[in-house]
Amino acid sequence: MKYLKTLLKLKENRELNYSSVPVGLLQELLTEGLVTVVGSKRKKVIANQYFDKVYSDIESIDKATSRKELAKLKDTKHKKIAPQDGLYINGRCKLGSVCLPIAKDSALFIKDIPLLAKETLIVVVENFENLLYCNTTLKLFRTDDILFVYRNKKMLELISIVENEIIYFGDFDLAGVAIYLNEIVPRNSCIKLFIPKNIEKLLYENGSSKLYRKHFSKYKELQTDIKEVQNFIDTIHKMQKSLEQEYFIDEV
Repeated sequence: MKYLKTLLKLKENRELNYSSVPVGLLQELLTEGLVTVVGSKRKKVIANQYFDKVYSDIESIDKATSRKELAKLKDTKHKKIAPQDGLYINGRCKLGSVCLPIAKDSALFIKDIPLLAKETLIVVVENFENLLYCNTTLKLFRTDDILFVYRNKKMLELISIVENEIIYFGDFDLAGVAIYLNEIVPRNSCIKLFIPKNIEKLLYENGSSKLYRKHFSKYKELQTDIKEVQNFIDTIHKMQKSLEQEYFIDEV
């Protein structure tokens, strides 16, 4: 949303401190004759009548949620909207008239949150390959009525409003635990972190010491009151190894 907040403030207040206007934006406004700079020691940027004419729809631009709306306002410049902002899903379940999976080694993109049967288990995955090849990891959870969702902004909205059972299936490292504690739990404290029963053996035989060291300095103080998660953190430190979730993808 480049410069949009500054433009809104300038339109509302009619003037802004010189130092609060980004250099790139100021140069653009001066070149187009939309503002005037006054003062010497404490410079001010003053909007003029041409500014009002050019940015007459700036409030509508701020409220726009699609590029279609921006195009009608003749301004796709001052606000970035990602059409691909939505849910990336896969699994073995039914969403309305659509049955997943729709094709082998593929995922489905949907713009809005779908209606889900409350019996459907939701599994949030951290890495996209685990979404594409989720059929090879069904044995870790269940073989039917299961929806895999890729972690992104829209997914965070989904887990905040649904009442389904949800499992967070991330990387088995300190960074993965931090994501769970800082992004997932605050939105839905009922979501469980997937921790294999044989995680110590898995870390010992297949884990990476290099990956553990990569995360250690940033997350060495990571702690939680959730007993099973704290035990997992302790196990990672004990083994001094980490394991990425792609390990569980079988031969494709």
